[in-house]
Amino acid sequence: MPTAFEKELVTLAHRLADLCTLVASAFEEASRALLENGCTLGEQAEAAAALGAACEDQACALLALHAPHEADVKAVVAAVHTAADLTRMGGLAAELTGRVPTDARPALARLGAHAVTAARELRRILAEPGADSELDDAVAEVEAAERELRAWAGGRDRPYGAGAAVDVVLLAAVHGRFAATAAGIARRVRGFAPVSA
Repeated sequence: MPTAFEKELVTLAHRLADLCTLVASAFEEASRALLENGCTLGEQAEAAAALGAACEDQACALLALHAPHEADVKAVVAAVHTAADLTRMGGLAAELTGRVPTDARPALARLGAHAVTAARELRRILAEPGADSELDDAVAEVEAAERELRAWAGGRDRPYGAGAAVDVVLLAAVHGRFAATAAGIARRVRGFAPVSA
């Protein structure tokens, strides 16, 4: 029969999976808003920050209220780091602003879709430890699309100014950080299975 600590750890795992879902939705909405009208939405990123802080608080309470063994301490510390990383990922949605020239939009749309897929695959890893995941494939697709956009920005025959090229490169980098953070969380989770839902 699971202990109270184990039950609370499972609850924390579910909250982290919910946070991942919120972060993916925030980034997806921000990507769509960027491509449609050049602005982004911040409400879901704020909600992600609030849930991330609640997860960190819950993890700290687990350490304070229980006397966990070493492996359990590692799981709780991993949960704290995961909550902080997911909160940062949610904050990246607010950075999706800038000018997106028409001929860069298809690649940026693909980049956004792959980044969101990476977050959704991370959610599967958090919610279903040991489940097969396509996270690595999604991250590889993000890296490929990011390279494509950097090559586009480096082209000399673009009718757009340097400012638009810089905006596109910066937007590509935000997507890359988002996916790289998801991959880092997955490595941490897979390393010692910190939480099992």
